[in-house]
Amino acid sequence: MKVAKSLKLAHTSSVLISIILNGLLVVGLFTFITLSSGMERDTTTVMVIDPVNQEDIEELEEEIVEEVQEPDDLDELVDFTLDTPMDTQFEQETEAVADVTNTDVSSLSDLMSDVSSPVVMTGLLVGRTPRARQAAAARYGRGLEKFSEPAVMEALEWLRDHQAPNGSWNKNGTVRNNEGNTGYTGLALLTFLAHGETPASAEFGPTVAKAIRFLVENQKPDGTLRPAGAHTSYGHAIGTYALAESYTMTDNILLREPLERAVQVMIKGQMPNGGYDYDYRKENRNDLSVGAWHVQSLKAAAIALPENKEIKKYMNSAMDGMLMGSKLREQGRGYTYTVSNNGGNVGSPRPILSSAGTLGLHLTGRGKSKEAKESLDYIEQFTSSEKLPQWGRNPEFGGGGHIMLWYYTVQAFFQEDPDGKNFRRYMPSMVKALTENQADDGHWLCYSEGGKQGPVFHTTLAALGLMVYYRYLPTTQASNVQQAAPVDIEVEEEEDEFSFDI
Repeated sequence: MKVAKSLKLAHTSSVLISIILNGLLVVGLFTFITLSSGMERDTTTVMVIDPVNQEDIEELEEEIVEEVQEPDDLDELVDFTLDTPMDTQFEQETEAVADVTNTDVSSLSDLMSDVSSPVVMTGLLVGRTPRARQAAAARYGRGLEKFSEPAVMEALEWLRDHQAPNGSWNKNGTVRNNEGNTGYTGLALLTFLAHGETPASAEFGPTVAKAIRFLVENQKPDGTLRPAGAHTSYGHAIGTYALAESYTMTDNILLREPLERAVQVMIKGQMPNGGYDYDYRKENRNDLSVGAWHVQSLKAAAIALPENKEIKKYMNSAMDGMLMGSKLREQGRGYTYTVSNNGGNVGSPRPILSSAGTLGLHLTGRGKSKEAKESLDYIEQFTSSEKLPQWGRNPEFGGGGHIMLWYYTVQAFFQEDPDGKNFRRYMPSMVKALTENQADDGHWLCYSEGGKQGPVFHTTLAALGLMVYYRYLPTTQASNVQQAAPVDIEVEEEEDEFSFDI
C-alpha cells in the first residue's frame, strides 16, 4: 500500500515538474521573441571583389616592393622653388535651383539608409574597395601616398561641410539658398565615389546620398539634369558621369531609369561627326572641352550599363569628335579648343585639351594606337623640369587653371603606364604642389584661377588627381575596354579663345 502511494506521489511530482519546466520554456521563448523584435537589423555593407579581379588585387599586394620610400618630407622626393602667381581667364557661372522634375523619386528615401546588399566593383573600378585602395596606393605611390591620402581625406571633409541642405554644391561651397547646380554637384559626388564612398559609408554616407538625390530629383522631363549652370552640356555631362558611377557602385535599381534618360540626352545631343557644343547646339562649332567631359561620362555609362552596346558607339564617336580638333605637329599630336564641323582650321594646341584627348584615347581603348603615341609625344613636354607641376609657376601655357591641367595629365600618364617614366616623374611634383598648398580647412583655390573657378571646382579636381592610383585602374588591366578605329584629320591652325563654364 505504501509502495503504491509512493509511486502515485512520484508520478504526480513528475507531472508537476514537467508542467513547471514547460511553462518556464514558454515564458523564456516569448521573452526572447519580444526582445528580438525591438533589435535593429544589421545592414553592414560588404564590399565584394569579383573573383577574377580578386586575383589582380592580390597580385598588386604581392608586388608591393620593399624599397617603397617613406620620406619625412616631400623635398626628399622632389625639390622645386616657387615663382610668382599669375591669373588666367576662366569663369564659371551658376544659376538658381529650378523646380524639381516630375520624376517619381518617392522610393529614393532608401538611399538615405544603409545598403543591405553587397556592393560589387569590377573592371576599372575594382581599385576602390578599401583593401584594393590601400594595395594600389602602396603599389603605385612609392611613398607619395603618405602625403596624398591625408590631403584627400581633408578635401572630402571640406566638401562634406560645404554641401547645401538640398544635397548640392555651388562654385564657392556656400550652403545658403540651395544655389548649387548639377555640374559642381557631379564633381563633388565623383570625388566621394572615387574614394569608395557610398550611401552606406559610415562617415560620408549621408553626404553621398543627398548628392544622388539632388541629381535625380532635379532631372527634367526631357532627361536633362538641371540646373546645369551657364552651359547645359557641361553640367549635364558631369552630373550624368556621377550618376553612372553611383549606379555602378550601389547597384541601386532606382538609379537605372534616370541614368538611361540622362544618357539619351548626350546621345541625342551629339553631332553627326561626334562633336559637342554648348547647350547641345548642332551648328558649326565643335567644343573639345565639352567633348572631353562627354567621353568620360559615356565611358562611365558604358561601365554602368554594359548591355547597352549603343553607348560605346557614341563614346567612340565622341572621341572621334575630339580627334577632329587635333593635329600632328613637330612635338606630337596637340589638341585645340574648338574646331568647325566642316573641316575648318585647327587652332593652336592647348595643353589641357591635349592631355584630355590623350586620356580619352586610353579610356576608349585606343591606348596602343598611332594617335595615342603621337598624343603622348606632345604631352611629354609637361614632364620637362620647367613644365612639371609647381604652385605659382606659369609655364607659358594657354588658358586653363593648372589644377585642371594636372587632373587630365596625371590620368593620361597613369593610363599609359603607372610604372613608366612619365607618371613617375609627374606624380611627385603634383603631390608636392597640391599638398603644400592645401588650405588649412582642406580646400584648394588654384593660384592661376582663384575665384573665377571657385574652391569646389579646384578641390574636387585636385583630390581626384591625388586618387589616380585607384580611381580607375589602368585600362590594360580591364576587360571592358573596346578598340575603335581612329580618326586622323589634318587641317590648318587658327587661334581661339578657351573657356570653361559650369
